[in-house]
Amino acid sequence: MEARDAGRRVGRLGRGGGDPWPAGAQAKEVEDEASLSDSFRYTHLSDALAALSAALGDARTLETVGTPDAFGRVLAKDVLAPRDLPEKDVASFDGYAIASSATEGAAPGSPVELELLPGETKAGQVQRGRLSEGQAARVATGAYLPRGADAVVAKEDVAAAEEAVSVPKAVARGEHVFRRGADVMRGERVLGAGRRVLGQDLVLLASLHIARVPVFREPRVAILPTGSELTSEIGDRREGKVVESHSLMLRRLVEGAGGRAETRLIVRDDREALVRSIRAALAKSDILFTLAGSSVGEPDLVESALRRAGATMLIHGVRVHRGRVMGVSMVSGKPVVILPGPVQGALNAFIVFGYPIIRHHLGRGLEAPPWLPATVSEDWEATGKFRDFHQVVYLALRRDPGGGALLAAPSGAETEKASFLASKNAYVLVPGPGGRLSKGQSIQARFLPGFSGVE
Repeated sequence: MEARDAGRRVGRLGRGGGDPWPAGAQAKEVEDEASLSDSFRYTHLSDALAALSAALGDARTLETVGTPDAFGRVLAKDVLAPRDLPEKDVASFDGYAIASSATEGAAPGSPVELELLPGETKAGQVQRGRLSEGQAARVATGAYLPRGADAVVAKEDVAAAEEAVSVPKAVARGEHVFRRGADVMRGERVLGAGRRVLGQDLVLLASLHIARVPVFREPRVAILPTGSELTSEIGDRREGKVVESHSLMLRRLVEGAGGRAETRLIVRDDREALVRSIRAALAKSDILFTLAGSSVGEPDLVESALRRAGATMLIHGVRVHRGRVMGVSMVSGKPVVILPGPVQGALNAFIVFGYPIIRHHLGRGLEAPPWLPATVSEDWEATGKFRDFHQVVYLALRRDPGGGALLAAPSGAETEKASFLASKNAYVLVPGPGGRLSKGQSIQARFLPGFSGVE
């Protein structure tokens, strides 16, 4: 898709052309595909992602953080070693630093006697002066070798007196020595751009005395729940009130993807109030997720408010089940993801658009969540009038007790069943039409940080 098309609704790009949302028209859900295409055209997923990629452009923002604060952040540039590691030859054994040439010809029956210098060099210390060929110096593991030494003989392999060491065998150069640059050479790329910094990376950075690293700024993601019936109080049991629970999940999903989440106050079903809330949220965030208020069978409050707020609708309605009324718009260059109200539809919309957009802001492109190979444990087939759509199929993963492989049990469920998602720990995207999974089939089981896990 050409960049000039990015501002159009994706429904205009493929599969029939024409704007599926003429001004003032209300989309209505119908039973058969032919009638459906006349009123509300669902965009193919590949077209939707192409339009989104073109519209986002380069959304990355760089910043520099201290190494202790870099955990979990995504590196914006390659990290090059500013020095060798170790910077000098280091003893890898407790013993005696020596010149290996002094032990030539040594044997159990005719050991070589070396003068033992006083004291001992501890880990991280450097012994001053130079070691002559006929001398030995006590060193602990991690101590730098003195000048003139090129090997270490283990203390249990020698006979030591107060002023002399008896070496009963020839010692090779470099024996029990961790050579300069053996771990990392100066100028070597030690961590690549795009890597999410792990705990072990902090050890490496600190060991190289790298105090600060360039990272992509975590995108600020605002979550805006809509609905007059909603309450943020979990203990609110008033008749007609529904606990706004979905943002609890979405916050963790955003953080797992690498973003920084903020849940905004619930907005009642009032277009002008929603317009004000959208503008206020976008003023303080890079990405906005609207939650609920999007529908096919009734006037679409969120789309109307977004247009009033100056949005360009890229996508509204995708051939993905469930959550097919998901969408994306752009407001002043910032993406707004329309998440349906039902929990499964909201999660599907996050998988399809939310996670990739966050990863894009972190320099990873429209990246999908990570996956592991798994084997389907039972047959599954899409049903219903949307069986020709892509299906987000949730999986219950477990280890095969016989072989250790991952077994994936697929299942469908009613959109509103919260308990359904609580029993799942991965998903697979099954393309339509005629989506099905067969027992024994190998699949890519995807793990969504904040949702997935295998005991």
